[in-house]
Amino acid sequence: MRKGFCAIFLLFFHLFVSGQTITANGPTSFCEGKNVVLTAEGAPPGASFQWKKDGANIPSATSSTYTATTQGRYSVEVNGSTTYGPVTVTVNDYPKAGFTFSPTNTCSNVPVKFNNTSNGTGLTYTWSFGDPNSGSNNTTTATHPSHTFIGTPGNGTQTFTVKLVADNNGCKDSITQTITTRQIPGVQLGGTGALTYNGLKYFTRCASTTSDFTFSNQSSTNATNTSYIIQWGDGTPDFTTTSFTTLNHTYGIGNYNLKFIVTGNNGCKDTGDYYVFVGNNPAVGFNNPGNTFICSNTSLTFPITGTTNNPPGTSYTVTFNDLSSPVTFTHPAPASVTHLFDRGSCGTQSSSFPNSFQADIQASNPCGTSAASVVPIYVSEKAKATIGYNPDTVLCVTNTLTVTNLSGSGYGISGSGANAVCTPGKGIWSITPATGWTLTSGSLGNDFGSTDPSLWLNGSQALNIRFTAPGNYAIRLRTSASELCGGDEVTQIFCVNPAPVANFTPSVTTGCLPLKVSTVNNSNTPLCKANTYQWSVSYSNTS
Repeated sequence: MRKGFCAIFLLFFHLFVSGQTITANGPTSFCEGKNVVLTAEGAPPGASFQWKKDGANIPSATSSTYTATTQGRYSVEVNGSTTYGPVTVTVNDYPKAGFTFSPTNTCSNVPVKFNNTSNGTGLTYTWSFGDPNSGSNNTTTATHPSHTFIGTPGNGTQTFTVKLVADNNGCKDSITQTITTRQIPGVQLGGTGALTYNGLKYFTRCASTTSDFTFSNQSSTNATNTSYIIQWGDGTPDFTTTSFTTLNHTYGIGNYNLKFIVTGNNGCKDTGDYYVFVGNNPAVGFNNPGNTFICSNTSLTFPITGTTNNPPGTSYTVTFNDLSSPVTFTHPAPASVTHLFDRGSCGTQSSSFPNSFQADIQASNPCGTSAASVVPIYVSEKAKATIGYNPDTVLCVTNTLTVTNLSGSGYGISGSGANAVCTPGKGIWSITPATGWTLTSGSLGNDFGSTDPSLWLNGSQALNIRFTAPGNYAIRLRTSASELCGGDEVTQIFCVNPAPVANFTPSVTTGCLPLKVSTVNNSNTPLCKANTYQWSVSYSNTS
């Protein structure tokens, strides 16, 4: 028996240390027509091999390597008894890419819809439309996309080469087709005070009265255009003509959307969007609401002034450097903006003021920008009192409990200007009742009966408490960083059990066999949870 046991142990140990397995010379997932070479590693010298696929022997596959070309689970039996593997080989089919599209022979600015007819399962797609002037829209991974061809303005036709690649886990097929569209005319328009504002093309007069504008035909296809329409955007009749070089139009104070519609000789039409602005650079004021020493989760309302005479087309952006998102308005501006400061300002530099936030408003239109600020805004942060302890702790007399102040990063801000400083919050401990315990390390601290934490003697971050008497003990943690924000407190009750004392009374202590004995468990009772008991019986013969 001992010899057989030793032999089994040695066999197990040999299998563990020799690293017997199947390795592959490349990916085990590949495309149809490819292969992977599998090798039985760690076999003993002179070993015999039989490769299997899906549990069945592979005829003539009796060497230490096997070239797998088909999908399945491969293993190898070594010396007729030990099996290596299995290794799963996946063979992916090549897809067949295909697509149709409509409409055909249309103007370039008419969207073309593509219907993906590729064959295969689990495919992904990459489209390229051969239209670099369309920017990021020149490619897509959608299944059935649509595309508006930009190309170049003109009066003839233009051809685009569209390519679709269908991909099945790296096995790819592609197809290309050409699409011919009719070119669209150029819609370039020149005019008084031309500029780009917020990414839009504007014509501007920075004046406080009605103003005249001159516009010029700068269409790149001017020689072949057949008609022009200008929609002024101010309620006056559209301008329509077959040709023009320059023309004038008068606008009142305001912001207008002008549309320049051009038709080419090939029947294609395109529209250029422009904007016209008449007005002065804007004015804006941002009033300090006062009382800008606040606590987190407090709102302040900031009056907005001086915007009444700003022209239409003026926009307003209000920002706070407290990681909140900007707020934007269009003219007319609201009378005020209210903001909730939900975090403290400690560590934030605003202009020349440390540990503060700043509120900014910017009024902007094509004729300029004005700004106003409110700074500094001091936001103290109130800490949430939290006691850390091991919830699995079972306390008995003479045990030691460790509690930790986990109240976080509350702080108060004192001083102002360049002298504003952040003062971390303090924590004061108390334990009720006042007897039945001793501190083995740490101190409780003292608030001296004050709500002002600057007067407190800070308690220790952690306390180690040894209990000398059973009972329920209330441990309270009181925290505060500033008298402005007030404090927070939390109380945790801990139950301390007496040391267990095992005791019982038997119904009889002597007698003749068979002897039936019953017992009464007189062990002391814990204050919380329950005792567990382990009984044992022993006996000895009497003389």
